[in-house]
Amino acid sequence: MIVISAQTFPPKSGGIEALMSGLASECVAAGYEVLVLADGRRGDDVLQPYKIERFRGPRPLRQRLKALRLRHLAKSGKVEAIYTCSWKSVEAIGRKLLCPVVTFGHGNEFKASKSDRIHTALQWASALICVSDETRRRADGMIPEGTTVQVINPPVQEPAPSSKDDRDWAEKQFGSSTAHILSLSRLIPLKGHDQTIRAIAKLVSEFPSIKLVIAGDGEDHARLSKLTEDLGVRDHVVFTGRVEGGRKTALFESANLFAQPGRQIGQEREGFGITYLEAALHGLASITGNQGGAPEAVISDKTGYIVDGNSLDEIVEAIRKILSDNSNAQKFSNAAREHGKAALWKNKIGEILAVAGLQARRDVSLQVGRNDPFKGKDT
Repeated sequence: MIVISAQTFPPKSGGIEALMSGLASECVAAGYEVLVLADGRRGDDVLQPYKIERFRGPRPLRQRLKALRLRHLAKSGKVEAIYTCSWKSVEAIGRKLLCPVVTFGHGNEFKASKSDRIHTALQWASALICVSDETRRRADGMIPEGTTVQVINPPVQEPAPSSKDDRDWAEKQFGSSTAHILSLSRLIPLKGHDQTIRAIAKLVSEFPSIKLVIAGDGEDHARLSKLTEDLGVRDHVVFTGRVEGGRKTALFESANLFAQPGRQIGQEREGFGITYLEAALHGLASITGNQGGAPEAVISDKTGYIVDGNSLDEIVEAIRKILSDNSNAQKFSNAAREHGKAALWKNKIGEILAVAGLQARRDVSLQVGRNDPFKGKDT
């Protein structure tokens, strides 16, 4: 059995939630029984191919109960490995267990003010998987001697199929525009949505039908909406709210370019950028900022452009290059698709299992519904 301990898990959305739920599903596909210990309310728990135990109440109580459960499971001798979402899920364990404990490092949780606490917590982990080289650098000085450290970029899920209704809905968002730009994430300042909106305002005269669709919700929505009004581009920017499943796939299928030029805000920056890989799977070139681990999701000048997220001129020029040269855009599209395929879970799960000394017990590429989602499509 593999046990996964996560403070945050679906139905909540986000990069960590996607990583942990993807890990659970892929471990099952690889032939393992999986138990997830998760905080928060239930979602479609009974529909999953793995078991989920939920922990509610104040955070200290949740952490204590979950740690006791992990110790009990480890003593049973039935657990082959434990994976946790971050050092915070290891901290309460408070001791070495009889099975490997592998934890993930994402980036912003490695704060200098908590370095002693992180160092102590990681003593109970056998290994740390950092989602990017940049995250690995942030963790320097906080990792105990003897703890294995490996950088593995987060894998990407095969996209959910889109229905005709999904595709019709996506096309409606972009309208009659021929220049379809997509951004998909939580609406928070470090994602750089405001800079993309400013770039749209600069490019309207050159591309009169340009349309930016921003999918997601978050604290920055009101400010971004006001910005479209102030810049006079309300007709060129659409906010869809949170989008999942087939509608999310349909947006990627309808777009010409994925633009999310993030930057650092205070001490906060991207640990990685899974949405750039999701875009790549659909043959979309991406524009990303040069801060944090996000640039590691894009191959510069091959699958997209890496720009200074604080430089409006660089963002405008990058968008212009993609939209104005069809032959160049096609080269980016082909390279992006191959880059995205290499990051699929079925191609990465073996690497993640190996950190705990495990290997797949069956060929995940042969599982029903796990074939190449782009087989037969024109690339």
